[in-house]
Amino acid sequence: MKRRDFFRFLSATGAFTLCGCSIWPFAYFRRAPKNSDAESTVDDMGEVKAVESQPAPAPNKLSKEILEDVRTKSAYFSQDFPDDIYFRDRKLELVREVVQKLRAAQKYVGHGNFNLLGIDEFFRISKYGAGMSEVTNEEKLFMEELFYFDAKKYGFFGGKVFQKMTDVVHAKDVAKIPYTGHFLRKGKPIEIYESIRRDVGESLLLTSGVRAVAKQFHLFLEKALETNGNMSKASRSIAPPGYSFHGLGDFDIGKIGFGLKNFTSDFAATDEFQRLLELGYVEIRYTERNELGVRFEPWHIKVPV
Repeated sequence: MKRRDFFRFLSATGAFTLCGCSIWPFAYFRRAPKNSDAESTVDDMGEVKAVESQPAPAPNKLSKEILEDVRTKSAYFSQDFPDDIYFRDRKLELVREVVQKLRAAQKYVGHGNFNLLGIDEFFRISKYGAGMSEVTNEEKLFMEELFYFDAKKYGFFGGKVFQKMTDVVHAKDVAKIPYTGHFLRKGKPIEIYESIRRDVGESLLLTSGVRAVAKQFHLFLEKALETNGNMSKASRSIAPPGYSFHGLGDFDIGKIGFGLKNFTSDFAATDEFQRLLELGYVEIRYTERNELGVRFEPWHIKVPV
């Protein structure tokens, strides 16, 4: 099926249901011209691309402080540790293969729509998308194994948000945020975001909103490639698929013009962050030296549920 015919089919039917997953017409997001209503194409890969380096801990602290205290691993999240879990050989090849197909799907449906893409939708698009390569049974089994793997073994102690790999984010429950290319869940997340923009200023912008399962797979596996298969190290920066609170309503904000620094501790030094603290908007889910095995994320807005 040609891509234009696929879009025409979806447009004609309004939505297609497959295994409980709603599919609607996808559209590409192009870079927003100044003073226009076009959507931004800024990709929310900032958490993957932003890297901070800390000096390696003293060797005599490895067993006592690091291996017994997960808070230290959070502080030194970019370091390799002796008990980290690695993917090698065929598993690392599968990471590369799945990442390539996730990248192709994101390009096919557009960055914004990709944030809401369910796994069944991803599999279907890989089969019918023009010029795309279908996800193989081996790759599907690998993704299933990865999704249901106990993240505590990586050293990630956050709660699981999506219990099934086929869980979806329904379009009726979210709203697109203008000029960002991202979505927020309706209700409290949008209320908090609008209040932040009103009270702190328009120098802050949504950098990542709702993420369905396919998007979290993409972010996590991209990080796994960057860490050369160190899955524990990846999980210290990016929640494994199924574990991201972006699925419930949390979102990321950043300072316009601050670039990748928005996804580093540098954001905590900005006037905007200090204002967020003063006004009580920041309830950080991943604090400094937290016990969840995740790096400090001052840009991450925790939405009470």
